[in-house]
Amino acid sequence: MTRENYLFVEDKNPPAIYDEGDSEHYAQLIDVVSSLDDERTIPALVGAMTTGGIAERGLLKYGDKALGPVLEELKNSNELLRASALGVAVTILKTKADVGSAARIQDLLLSSLRDTSSAVREQAVMLIGCLDNRQEFVPTLENIATTDPENYPGTEDAGVDGDKFYPVRVDARRVLRDIQNNKKCMP
Repeated sequence: MTRENYLFVEDKNPPAIYDEGDSEHYAQLIDVVSSLDDERTIPALVGAMTTGGIAERGLLKYGDKALGPVLEELKNSNELLRASALGVAVTILKTKADVGSAARIQDLLLSSLRDTSSAVREQAVMLIGCLDNRQEFVPTLENIATTDPENYPGTEDAGVDGDKFYPVRVDARRVLRDIQNNKKCMP
């Protein structure tokens, strides 16, 4: 599966000959590997994290054994792997439900809010919205809602620089509204 992870996840210039059958094959391969009860599958599943639920569920069953390799991906140059790793790491740590894990989640999220990639910062904001202690992040979210630099031209962003759209700011404001209205997270 290492070859497939490279071709479908990491390769910056994948061949244009992929078709739906290739994607289906990759999904089936991930499903088979994640259903194995063998810790040796952890690196392959880590490499497939960006594909979503099947790889993530495969990793979650290994808990702490998968946590180290998942956390290593936070250093990866691929921003989608970093964002996926953040989500999986937080999910693994939430299952432990202890004080040390809660502090580690907070540290991971706060450091990810400073990531150079808006995809990672967006993931961190969304994960904060699903925490039981999300109220603690309100001052940080309020800051992000007005200062996150990522913007795109052409779409108005609720009155902030009318000609620019700030996706992370929008997400932070949505999470702040959810917190204020005591609205539950929709993961």
